[in-house]
Amino acid sequence: MNNYLKVFVFCLIGVLYLPSIKAQNRLQPVIYVSSSEGNDANDGLSPNSPLKTIKAGVARGEKVLLKAGDVFYESLYATDRIVSRYGKGQNPSLIGYKRLIEPRWERVDNNIWKISLAEDNFTGYNEVGPSLLNNIGCIHEYDKDLIHGGRCEFLSELKRDWDFWQTEHHERDIDPNEFNYVYLYLESNPNDLKLEFAVSDYCAYLERSTVEHINFYGFGYGVECKTKTIVRNCRVDAMGGRVWLGQSSFGRLGNGIEFYVSSDMEDCIIEGNYISRCYDCGITIQAYGCGKATPRNFIIQDNLIMNCCQGWEDFLRNAPEVVFENCVFRNNVVLNSGESGFSYPDVRAIYCHVLGYNSAGDKGMQFENNVFAKGNFFCGAPYNKKYRSNIWRGNKCYISPGNHLIAHFRGKQDVVRMNNSLKESAAEIEQYRDLTNDQTTKFVVLSEKKMERKVKQLQKKYLRSHSY
Repeated sequence: MNNYLKVFVFCLIGVLYLPSIKAQNRLQPVIYVSSSEGNDANDGLSPNSPLKTIKAGVARGEKVLLKAGDVFYESLYATDRIVSRYGKGQNPSLIGYKRLIEPRWERVDNNIWKISLAEDNFTGYNEVGPSLLNNIGCIHEYDKDLIHGGRCEFLSELKRDWDFWQTEHHERDIDPNEFNYVYLYLESNPNDLKLEFAVSDYCAYLERSTVEHINFYGFGYGVECKTKTIVRNCRVDAMGGRVWLGQSSFGRLGNGIEFYVSSDMEDCIIEGNYISRCYDCGITIQAYGCGKATPRNFIIQDNLIMNCCQGWEDFLRNAPEVVFENCVFRNNVVLNSGESGFSYPDVRAIYCHVLGYNSAGDKGMQFENNVFAKGNFFCGAPYNKKYRSNIWRGNKCYISPGNHLIAHFRGKQDVVRMNNSLKESAAEIEQYRDLTNDQTTKFVVLSEKKMERKVKQLQKKYLRSHSY
């Protein structure tokens, strides 16, 4: 065969082979994934031949369906994807806990115990080995479903049950081995308890994606969302508490669902989710120093946010002219703010249903027809000595004597509290309205006993119409 003929044949083979290469890389319309029945060697094209891991599913399919009832010890990273469920039963769960197999706590002082997180003694997320993933956010008693998040900066601060410590360093280039041990203060013996550790990073990172009917439990950070993202009918529980690395001072992070507006973001929906026990807030839109990056068309509606440090947070501190464009927080139920199971330092910003740190202009976040119960109501930063950044329409707050109607985020000025009787204080409410221009929120004062009943009633009513 002469050289010209060889070239022609090789070119012809290349042309014929090229479509098959493209076919191998082409995303399938639907991919099925099951941790209990799958194998990543399968084609994933039907429930009878599912893949095993979410990572493999997202790499191969435009729409990724997880088997109902299955448990995945993975995080979810999705761009231009739809992730949902198939089959009958409870939502599939993504879990960030690392579960102790054999209790090996060693007593190192009177009530201080130590255990290695790097040994081959765990199941669940990141089963073996030293890693920055051992930067834990909380400790979970899984048989009792109790979380303990009393992380301390220094070993000497361990003084109360469930205080724990790993390292006093928080530089970004820290030695990973410094997170291989956890020290715990406990008067009883932790070897008698069933424990697991939230050691993971983000539970999900989403952009131009829809995630629905998926549950997330026990991650160091929550769901990070970018533009054109929808999160619907999901359960998000026990998020945050990891050390914030690379900072000049000790800090911790952890919102349930977070939007950080570093560039223009639009057309996002967060609806029908049950969000609970977050180190920071349940849902937040925030940004700092990102120029004119703007949030547009955000709808946050029909969510239950319960037992988080704050229910909602808006920190829009980009250019002064940047505002929330058609962004609304409506028909949500926010309960027990400040009672997450994490132990917060006394100097932490006040625990409240709504936190707003928009100190440069009327940002225009809209609050409509929400119900708040048990906790301080609003905490913010003043703009021209007023707290008029938000637009309020038809909200209702059940509040107890002594709780804050409003508090200053950084200082003690403008603190307005309900009086210590069950009788409403018209003067205090009027003071709140003058500072915020909120003329419509209805405040109902309840005793502590009645408040507990009201919270249970509101939670039960919500869960009757939602399933996870």
